[in-house]
Amino acid sequence: MRSSRQRDQYSHCLRCFLRREICICSLLPTVQTRTEFIILQHVYESIRPSNTGRLVALAMPNSQIISCGGGNRIGLPLLDNGLLLNPATWLLWPDGPDKGSDIIESARPERVVVLDATWQQARRLYSRIAVLRTLPRLVLPAPAQQRKRLRKQHRSDGMSTIEAVAAALAKLEGRETAEPLEKLYDEVVRRKNAIRWGIRQSAAEDKEIVVSSSVL
Repeated sequence: MRSSRQRDQYSHCLRCFLRREICICSLLPTVQTRTEFIILQHVYESIRPSNTGRLVALAMPNSQIISCGGGNRIGLPLLDNGLLLNPATWLLWPDGPDKGSDIIESARPERVVVLDATWQQARRLYSRIAVLRTLPRLVLPAPAQQRKRLRKQHRSDGMSTIEAVAAALAKLEGRETAEPLEKLYDEVVRRKNAIRWGIRQSAAEDKEIVVSSSVL
């Protein structure tokens, strides 16, 4: 259920889109990667405070967000297919043949495309953007760890965008590279739940979070 509370520069941070009192910007890590990530963000996701593709782009210098979807009525420019035609570009996708299960340096993707959308939106984007269907797939296993999330998942392999990118990074570049994104997501969920249930965070907890963030 979407909140009816009006969002503006006074109620929400215009960078991370979270409410001012739980803004995460001061804890954003800088995650350097060899792999470039192209986040195809459905236009309807771009204004949602629970969207995590935005956090990926803020934390990872070697990433970018491209808005898409919404049909002709939205008026977005057509996606530049040339951006995705590099032979070393792969699509992060939940099922199908896993060409990344036995990755070697000669076949390692240089760029990974991530659909930042609900399952229904992602299926529509996949159907309408023909070049996506030509890309090799980087398939992730279902998450083994059951964690608290910003949104309820309706599939056993369901993950937020930031979780999926972290899982892809763990597979391509090692768990140590992915860990800051996982910690960032868990902290956002913790803060959202705290404000949802009216739990006040003590000054000591704030200090502890700042200290722990230095290792992200």
